[in-house]
Amino acid sequence: MFSKFGNKSIQKSLIFSNKANDARGLILFLIFLSQSCFATLAQETVYLTWIGSPSTTMTVQWISSAREKETTLFFKPLKDEQASWQKRTGQELKFPFASQYLVHRIQLDNLKPSTLYTFKILKFPNEYHFLTAPAKLDQDIRFVVGGDMYHDGISYLIRTNKAAAQTSPLFALIGGDIAYSVKSQFFGFQQMSRWIDWIKAWHEYMITPQGNMIPAIAAIGNHDLSGGYNQKPAQAAVFTTLFPMPGEKVYNVLDFNDYLSIFILDSGHANPVKGTQSAWLQASLNQRQHITHRLAIYHVPAYPSVREASNPYSAAIRQTWVPLFESGKIQAAFEHHDHAYKRTFPLLEGKVHKDGIVYFGDGGWGVEKPRTMKWRYPYLAKFSPTRHFIAVTLTPTEQRYQSISDLGQVIDKYTIELKQKISSPLNNVPVSLPEKPINSKEQ
Repeated sequence: MFSKFGNKSIQKSLIFSNKANDARGLILFLIFLSQSCFATLAQETVYLTWIGSPSTTMTVQWISSAREKETTLFFKPLKDEQASWQKRTGQELKFPFASQYLVHRIQLDNLKPSTLYTFKILKFPNEYHFLTAPAKLDQDIRFVVGGDMYHDGISYLIRTNKAAAQTSPLFALIGGDIAYSVKSQFFGFQQMSRWIDWIKAWHEYMITPQGNMIPAIAAIGNHDLSGGYNQKPAQAAVFTTLFPMPGEKVYNVLDFNDYLSIFILDSGHANPVKGTQSAWLQASLNQRQHITHRLAIYHVPAYPSVREASNPYSAAIRQTWVPLFESGKIQAAFEHHDHAYKRTFPLLEGKVHKDGIVYFGDGGWGVEKPRTMKWRYPYLAKFSPTRHFIAVTLTPTEQRYQSISDLGQVIDKYTIELKQKISSPLNNVPVSLPEKPINSKEQ
């Protein structure tokens, strides 16, 4: 009896032991799977941006689990066979509102202009390449512009990413509403998974045919922070962590030595249009009158193609920034938010004028259904309800613009001559706003 009882006890012990081993095995497997996923995440989210001079610096960033606190890479000029690998370390930043992640940042300084570099991150198997900007505009440079990106399915974003990368841009300007991590200003929850999906798509598909990564420089949009409008810079912590700028203003100017200045503005999301930002803009424009190319990028359009131009955000920009743009003599501005392509006539003091500013827009990089025109605005020279990006080529004497669809089709072309701007047959024609929308049958 004792022996039989003992055998049953042993059997029960073995059953419990096996179940315990199975549970431990499952836990270990899940931990391994989690670590593998996070390791894969880090390798799939490497991307570039600029904080310093685009000719001599590059900022490398990636996202990992909170446990991975190693931020080290090695880099060297790609085509210099005698060059040795140089080591750089960086910093780990908490991903705002998502404690399970870290953002890793390494600033590479003292680089050579117009030089291809290769780098590899410690423990990552891949090597990555990038090209620094030229010190002088003694060669044409190309970049791409767009906004309103991950609005719908990821496939629309990827398709335009691929088309944009095929133009071999040196960098990309992004005009806000990047990942649509905040779907509504009335529902302020940040969906971090959308940011990560957007970065993964950028990492994988924004690679030139030559194999170079494309740095991203971004302006903020209403879907990039909780609340959408009239917030404080603290509310934009996710955006400023992913797209850092000097200081914490959420607006800045990026200078390419003496040939290009890009004014990256906040159209009322984390900073008011009027007041401190406008005073800064005026001073910054005045300091850069010697710069050959002067451009601005922001989200809400001064001259919308779809929405009512009388909306308070567009009106504030026309009243406050447009006079500064004109006195500061920028050549063009990139606007977004309306999910369609537009180009205005050159505008000066509310009139079509050969010496005016051309406003390109209006977002639509990754939207499923671009919007149609509702108002017949006389300032519009070109409109197309098309998913698109804008490819810009700068030379010492001109700016060439091409609007290109996600299928690679050219929608529009335009050239601004810097020494003698293109004349317009509508010179000095006032630009008034329509009082009612177009009849749908007229579209």
